[in-house]
Amino acid sequence: MMARPYCVVVALLLLAMVSGFGEGASNPGFVARITRKGLEYGRRFGVAILKKELSTIKLPDFSGSFKVGWIKSVSYDFYRLKIHRFELRNSDLRLRPRQGVTASLSNNYVFVSGNWKVKKAFVTLDGTFDVSVDGISISVSLNLGKDHSGRPTASVAHCRSSIGHISADISGRLSWILNLFHERIENNFKNILEQKVDKRMSSFVICEMVRKSTTSHLEPYLRTLPVILMIDQVAGIDYSLVGAPQVTSQVLDTPFKGEFFGRNWHSPAPFDAPTIRLTEKHDHMVYFAVSEYVFNTASRVYHQAGRMNFTIQNKHIPMDSPIRLHTSSFRTIIPRLARLNPNMELELETSPETAYLLEQWVKIKVIKLIFMYKNSHHCLTPCGIKTQDLDSD
Repeated sequence: MMARPYCVVVALLLLAMVSGFGEGASNPGFVARITRKGLEYGRRFGVAILKKELSTIKLPDFSGSFKVGWIKSVSYDFYRLKIHRFELRNSDLRLRPRQGVTASLSNNYVFVSGNWKVKKAFVTLDGTFDVSVDGISISVSLNLGKDHSGRPTASVAHCRSSIGHISADISGRLSWILNLFHERIENNFKNILEQKVDKRMSSFVICEMVRKSTTSHLEPYLRTLPVILMIDQVAGIDYSLVGAPQVTSQVLDTPFKGEFFGRNWHSPAPFDAPTIRLTEKHDHMVYFAVSEYVFNTASRVYHQAGRMNFTIQNKHIPMDSPIRLHTSSFRTIIPRLARLNPNMELELETSPETAYLLEQWVKIKVIKLIFMYKNSHHCLTPCGIKTQDLDSD
């Protein structure tokens, strides 16, 4: 079983775990784009992690038999295999248009030690061994998608592996007998690693470990990824994926829903997200694009929660501003206000009349004008001015 190391390899691939938008998918609220430069950065980072984790690989035991003169057939077992050194010489991470990604490791080297034992009737001999395996290559292709909850999915589409050369050194009681047959043992070791698990399948032992690790470790992990974040006491945001994978030769696009919702209620937004068109440039590793849908769903939630009311006072206005909140400043707009209450300080309590702040027009309603008398607040109803609608773009 090969669990943690392969998960690290897959972590490289999961740069592509983020999906693009397929046919029939909803438009995303925001998109993150990873270019080939970003993928290359992820490859280098993943390789660095993989080098630290390779010592935890648990290699499978293997066994065989050979004939020794009059003794005839003798069976042997190699077990407790442990990796002591692993050289990652070549690695690559490529995009597979419309499918996913392919990760490959080629011409690599590993030094393994373990225990051996031979049996013949009631006689058992044992000892230790060292094996050098050179020219190891593996290529894994992942198909990427999303499940019904908007979480990413990954499955092994293709896997190929090969072994270049194996050299074994066996020690222990009567180990010279095994050393006489080291070439046969080396070939057996290589054949076992490269052989098909089932004649009807194109799955090799190494690749079968990859598939099992994907099923038992990677897929359960992906099912636990959060897709909702509670922001405060009022709202949360849904950032689940909205489309199936669509990978090009140059980029990976990650389409997030990007919808705000009320903490105590979660009803669909009464409007759709517009189409997002990203730049065709690929100079940077990552690009982000956010549509007005995200801001409009946020303003809708906070507006319904009564959190979009604002009070504007002189202290909020820059000191060097030529306009101050005094009745004289409103002389042109509301002459009666300035005439009845000359040179008096004001504060404005405002609220958006519409919940959608990024529409073409934004209507602001002045709820009331409050006059400042020394440190006291009074609303002058005799002036006859309670509300005033102001339109602005």
